[in-house]
Amino acid sequence: MATSSGSVFGATLKTITTTKLEELAKQRAVFEEEYAALTTAAKAEADPLKRVCLLLDGSKTCLGFQTEKKTKDGRVGRVISGTSRNLRLETDLKNLDRFVEQARFDPSVSNKVLSDWEQTLLRYLSVQSTKYQYADLYGKLVTEWLSSEKSATDDGDVEMGESFEEVPGAKKLASRAAWEKDVFQAAEVDEQALRSYLDELFQANKKDSSAAIRELRKTVENFEANLNYSTPFDPHSLRSTIEGLLNSDLLSNEKREALRDFLDNDVILAELCDILNVRMASLDRWSWGSYVLLEQRRKINGDFSIHFDPDLLQAIFLHYVGVKWSVFFKSAFLHMHKHQAWPRNYTEVPKDDRLRRSYFLGDKGASTQSSVEKKRMSMHHNRYLAHQLLDYPTQRLEAVDGEEEAEYGDYVAKKHRNNGQPDGARMRVQSMSLPARSTSVQQSVQQPSGGRTKQTARIASQGAGLFGAAAPNQRAGGGYASAEVDEGIEDDRDSYDRDDEDYRRRSKKPMEAKQGLLHLLSTEIVLNTRLHGELTCFSTTFDSWNPLLPHQTIHTVLDFLGVSDRWKKFFERYLQAPLKFNDDPSAEPRLRRRGMPGSHALSDTLGEAVLFCLDYAANQAASGPDLYRLGDNVWFWHRDYNTCAKAWASIVKFAEVTGTKLDHKKTGSVRISRDADAEIDDRLPEGEIRWGFLQLDPKSGQFKIDQKMVDGHVEELRTQLQGKMKSVIDYIQVWNSYAATFFSSNFGTSSNCFGREHVDMMLATHRHIQDSIFPDGSIVQHLKTMIKERFSVEDVPDGFLFFPVELGGLDLKSPFVGLLQIRDSVKENPYDLLDEYEESLHDDYVTIKRAFDKGIRHNARRSFQDANWKPDDPNTFLSFEEFTKYPETFAPMGKANLTEVYKTLLERPKEKPIDDSEQVLQALEQLEDRSDNLRGITADWYHMDAYWKWIAQMYGPDMIGKFGGLNVVDFGLLPIGMVSMFRQRRTKWQG
Repeated sequence: MATSSGSVFGATLKTITTTKLEELAKQRAVFEEEYAALTTAAKAEADPLKRVCLLLDGSKTCLGFQTEKKTKDGRVGRVISGTSRNLRLETDLKNLDRFVEQARFDPSVSNKVLSDWEQTLLRYLSVQSTKYQYADLYGKLVTEWLSSEKSATDDGDVEMGESFEEVPGAKKLASRAAWEKDVFQAAEVDEQALRSYLDELFQANKKDSSAAIRELRKTVENFEANLNYSTPFDPHSLRSTIEGLLNSDLLSNEKREALRDFLDNDVILAELCDILNVRMASLDRWSWGSYVLLEQRRKINGDFSIHFDPDLLQAIFLHYVGVKWSVFFKSAFLHMHKHQAWPRNYTEVPKDDRLRRSYFLGDKGASTQSSVEKKRMSMHHNRYLAHQLLDYPTQRLEAVDGEEEAEYGDYVAKKHRNNGQPDGARMRVQSMSLPARSTSVQQSVQQPSGGRTKQTARIASQGAGLFGAAAPNQRAGGGYASAEVDEGIEDDRDSYDRDDEDYRRRSKKPMEAKQGLLHLLSTEIVLNTRLHGELTCFSTTFDSWNPLLPHQTIHTVLDFLGVSDRWKKFFERYLQAPLKFNDDPSAEPRLRRRGMPGSHALSDTLGEAVLFCLDYAANQAASGPDLYRLGDNVWFWHRDYNTCAKAWASIVKFAEVTGTKLDHKKTGSVRISRDADAEIDDRLPEGEIRWGFLQLDPKSGQFKIDQKMVDGHVEELRTQLQGKMKSVIDYIQVWNSYAATFFSSNFGTSSNCFGREHVDMMLATHRHIQDSIFPDGSIVQHLKTMIKERFSVEDVPDGFLFFPVELGGLDLKSPFVGLLQIRDSVKENPYDLLDEYEESLHDDYVTIKRAFDKGIRHNARRSFQDANWKPDDPNTFLSFEEFTKYPETFAPMGKANLTEVYKTLLERPKEKPIDDSEQVLQALEQLEDRSDNLRGITADWYHMDAYWKWIAQMYGPDMIGKFGGLNVVDFGLLPIGMVSMFRQRRTKWQG
C-alpha cells in the first residue's frame, strides 16, 4: 500500500530527531569534557586574577563564541560582536576582558569583585550544561513519544495520541450495530401528510406567508441558474474550499497532510480544477462510485460516531457544493426572517399607553430603538437563526481538540433508574430562598388552572423588584405583536445591533455559540424573574438527527422550497451512498436509506433546511417568540407559561410529521417563579435542563456543576491517562484535551449572569479532579516523578512543563490560570445590576417629573403630533407605575438603561493580565530574532495572550535563573517546529 502523507511526516520527524540527537550527544560530550577540565584547572589555580582569566578564556571556547586572534601573552582573543544569539552573555564576556585589564594594573579592584566575576562565569557554564541536559531530556521525550504508539492502519502510519485497539469494546460494537440496524432501512414517513403540514404552515389562508414562500422559491430558482451556468473551480476558489475542508472533522490526519501538500503545488491545483469543473458540468451523472468506506471513531465524551472516508476529490467537490448551498440558504432564511410573515417578538402596547408616553415624555419616551426587545431580536437573527449554515463562503469553523459537549443522556437515565424513576422523570424541587431586598415588592403572577403536582422553584424577594407581575393590557399567550405591528411601534426589521451583525463576519466557534446560549438563558432568568415574576424554559435534542433523518422528509422539504428535480436527484444520490466499513473490506456495499453523512457541509445544509420549518412553526405557534436552536439542539423560554406550552406542542407535531424522534433523555423543562403555587402541567415535557456538566437548578435559577457526573468522567480520564503511560508527551496531550479543555468547556464559560460563585465552583472542581487522580494531588508533581523515574532528571522546574513547545517546554495547560485572571472581574451577584438599575430608574422618574411640574418639559407636549388626542388630565404627570410599565419595550430615558444591564449580564469578564517585571521583559527581548516561529510566549509582551503572560511571569524568573533565558533548549538543537506541527493532529481516544 502506498505510504500515506502522515506516515511520511512521522518517519521524517523520527529521522530528523534521531539525527539531531546524535549531533547533540557529540556537542554535549565535547562541552562536558572541556567544562570538567576547565573547572578542575580553575580549582587548582590559587591566584584569583589568573583564575578569572582562565575561566574567561575557557568560557569563550566552551560556549562556542567566535573570537579575534590570540593575544601576545597567549590568551584567547576578544569575542567578536554580533556572532551569537545571547547578547547578554556576549556583552558580559567582552566587558570582562576589559575589566581584567584594569585588575592587572589597578590595586583598587578587590578580591570580592574578582570573586563575583568568577561566580558569573561559572554560572554561565553551569547554565549551558543544564541546557544540554534538558535538550537531551527533551530529545528522549520526543523519541519516547514517537516510538510509544503505532497506528492501527494498514499503511503503518505513526499517529501521535492514537492507540491501537485490537478487541473492540462492547459499547463500540453496540453503537455500530444500532447504527447499521437503522440506516439501511427507509423510514416510514407519510409524505402527503408532511406536504399538507407544510402547505398549512406556510400558505393556507395566510397572505404574507404565501408571499414569503413564493419569494423564497424564486430565489432558489435564481441561485440554481447562476450555479449551473458558472465555472466554479479556479485556483482561488479551490484553495478556499480545501482550507474549509481542513477545518472540518471529516478527513483523517493523513488526508489532511495530503491536502496541505495540494495547497503548495500550483500544478496539482490546476489539474484538480479541470477535473472538478468537469464533475460539476456532469452533475446529473455524479455518483459516489462503487462504495464509500466508513470509519468508527470514539469521541472524547465516550460516544462513538460513524464517519465517511471519501477520496479527496469527492470530499473537495462535495464540500464546495455544500458551502454554496449553505451560504445561499443562510441568506434566504435571514431574508425570510425579516419578512412580514414572521411575527415579531414585540410587546403589544395599547394605543392610549403609547400616546400618553409620547405626550408626557416626548418622542424618545415612545421610541423602541435600543430597547431590550430589539437587542433580543438582533441576537437571535444574527447569532442563532440557522446557526449551522455559513454566512459567507470562506467562513471557518474554529475548534480545539477536546471542545466537545459531554454526553449526559445515559447518565441521566441511569441516575433516574437508580432513584426508581422512569427515564426523563422530573426532579421534584423545593421553594427557592434568596437574600431579601428591602425595596423589593413581591406580587402574584396569574397561572393557568389545572396541571400536575407542583414542582416549580419559587423565587423569594431577591427575584422581585419595582415591576412585580407582568404588565396588564398584554395579549394572552405571550403579549407579542404579530406581523401587523401596532401603529407607532417601530418595526425596523433591518435595524440590528452592530455587534451582532459583526458576529456573522467572524469564524464560527461552535462551543462559543453553545456557551452564549447558556448565558442568554441565565440572563433572561435574572431579568424575567425580577421584572415579571417568572420564566419557563424547555430544551430538547432530536434523537440521532444526522444518522436517522428520513430521506423522504428531506426530499419533501426541498421540493416544497422550490429545489429543482436536477438538484433533488443529486441530493438523493448523495444521501443514498453505497457503504461498507474499512475494517471489513470484503463485505458487499449496502445502500444507505436513511440519514446523512456526518461532518459534511452539505449534510448540515440539508438538515438546516428541514429544521428551518421547525423554527417557523414554533414562531407561528408562539405568536412572536423564537426558538433558539443550535443544529438539532432546541431551546425555548418565555415568561408566559402558555406560550411555552404552544411552542412545545409545535415541536412535538413537527417530529411526528417529519418521521423524526426527540431524545427523551435530553428533554426537560423548568419553571422558575416567585409564586409558590406555580406549577408545570403535562403540556411541557418532564426531565431536567442540562448542558455538558451543568444542570439548571430550579431552586436558584442558576446553572450548577453536577459533581457526580464529573466524577464519572474523572474515572474515564484516569483510564485514558493510564493508556498513555508509555509517553510523557502523550500523557500531557491527553491531559490538555480532557482536563484543561473538555472539562473546562463543559463547566460553562464565565459570565456576569452566572456570577462569581460559578467561577469558584469551577476552581474547586478542577482541584477535586487532580485530588482524585493523583496521589499527591498535582499533575505537576506526577509528571516530575515520571521524568525522574524514566530519565533520572531531578528538580525539573515547573516552567519546563508549562512553557510552550517552541521554547523547548512540554506545553502542559493549566485550567486554573484563566479562571483566576477573570475571577475578580465577574459580577459577584448578577441581581446587583438590577438593584442598581431600579435605583437609577427611580432617580430618573423624580428628575423628569420635577422638570414636568416646573413646566420645563412643555416642549414635549408642543411637539406632540396627534391633535385629536389629549390625556384626561394633561397637567398630572405619569405615575411611577406607568413610567416603568414597559421596561423592555421602550428605549431608556435617563441613567437607567435596561439594555445596558442586559448586555452587561451577557458579558464575559476580561482577564486582568499579570504585571510584567523588568527581568522577564529583558528575557523576552532575547527572543526577538526568533519571534516569527514562536507561539504563546513571544518577544512582544503587550501582544501576548493573558494566559501566557501569567505563565511567563510566574515561571519565567526561575527559568531565567536555570537556563539563562526563557528558551529551555537552544534553537536548532531539536526539531521543535516539526514537533509543534505534529502535536496539532487529532487525538484518537481509547474505546
